[in-house]
Amino acid sequence: MTIWLAAVCSVSATALPGTSYAAASDADTEKASADIDMLLQHLDAGDTASAKQDFAAVKKWWTADKNDAKSRSLDLAMEIDGQIAAISLALLGENLDEAKAQAGNLRFSVTNLKDGAYTDNNGKSQLTLSTYILKLRSAADLAKNGKWDDARNEVKVLQQQWLTVEGDVVSQSQSVYNDSERDLVLLDGYLSDPNKREQAGPIFDRMIDSLAPLADAHYSWWDAALIPIREGIEALLVIGALLMYAKKADSKPARRWVVGGSALGLATCVAVGSVVALALSSAAFGRNNMLINGWTGVLASVLLLYVSYWLHRNSDAKRWSRYLASKSSQALSGGRMFSLGLLAFFAIVREGLETVIFLIGMAGKMPGAQLAAGIATGFGILVAAALVIVKAGSRLPIRPVFLVSSLIVFYLCFKFMGTGIHSLQMAGVLPATIQDGLPDFASLSLYPSWYSTLPQLLFLAAGIAAVIVSIWTGKRQRPVSHS
Repeated sequence: MTIWLAAVCSVSATALPGTSYAAASDADTEKASADIDMLLQHLDAGDTASAKQDFAAVKKWWTADKNDAKSRSLDLAMEIDGQIAAISLALLGENLDEAKAQAGNLRFSVTNLKDGAYTDNNGKSQLTLSTYILKLRSAADLAKNGKWDDARNEVKVLQQQWLTVEGDVVSQSQSVYNDSERDLVLLDGYLSDPNKREQAGPIFDRMIDSLAPLADAHYSWWDAALIPIREGIEALLVIGALLMYAKKADSKPARRWVVGGSALGLATCVAVGSVVALALSSAAFGRNNMLINGWTGVLASVLLLYVSYWLHRNSDAKRWSRYLASKSSQALSGGRMFSLGLLAFFAIVREGLETVIFLIGMAGKMPGAQLAAGIATGFGILVAAALVIVKAGSRLPIRPVFLVSSLIVFYLCFKFMGTGIHSLQMAGVLPATIQDGLPDFASLSLYPSWYSTLPQLLFLAAGIAAVIVSIWTGKRQRPVSHS
């Protein structure tokens, strides 16, 4: 898988559909962007004469490049046309404030043209984090001007385009990544509710302030290594717990089901990653990835709840011995082994897809040899950690292994449910409703929405009830000593 990822990432850097749309190397567009920056500076200083000279250079560029821009994006070309006309009128009437506002819009549009970040190219945009932040600022301005529907529509687009830039974010700050995903849903929820729209402004500001320092990303091999380590650790904990359970049960078929489910999950990630890198783009895949993360998260959390209960219930050595005595050492029930394989598959797919997409997003931003070295290091550390977990767990007594495993699995069950519901809200399957007063801590997958909080509360209640029943049952079965 390491070799495949390095190869796909290398190919994606040069052969991703959509690179023909971008014009980052177009010297004329770069020059026009610099002229617009100068135009804004002179308008700020009130230097009308210099501003008119700058604008003349911009108009000259647009006259020469308009047809080429139309061939890339008719919508964006018409947008730029209107902005240039508005600046001409504002300068003619000596209305510098209006000229400045329109010049800011023009800078945003030209940046989109330069990066290929426009919505009418079938999702094949080469969106940079800098442009994404500009889009956030544009949406924030719409909200501040009371254009609530337009602001919400822009946020919907930003949700779909998040996958294009999230690799730049997560490689530098896991907390900013978690908070940004939460804030995108908060913005949608606040802008949808007429009574809470005013609360969207601080969310825009918070998100822009946290993303801005990450805009100029510089990667090393260790950044590439951290992606699979960070994304794979939760899947590793699930797989480790399942393998320890199979080893304690001395069931080779159960181990084969876990390994087989994991292998199928890896193959699925490889196949989807190949399609994204070679046939689609990250932006076009965005909503589908959210749907996959959402539904696999919800289904995995339900299975994990049962696994957590089962591990806790059998943490007593005598109960575990009775359980094994009632089964053939090589023949756990077929349904249970299938569940083990299915859970391993879900755990790998849920974390593996994001790992693949993140790494593809890093392609072209660092030397291929460093990228390959980082990927190899990251997966090597995960494999070593898996071996340590399984070896150590097989040598420990039943009770501490199963108790600790049940706690870890329950935590992941709680977290997967929160992130799964949140992903479905990002994809638009569930409403992005916000309830003030609910816990809001993205790192633990706690979001201020009843859609995610209510299932988590139900899982928490089920977990507490299972512990109480287990303690009560244990006391009833404990023999009474007679003096």
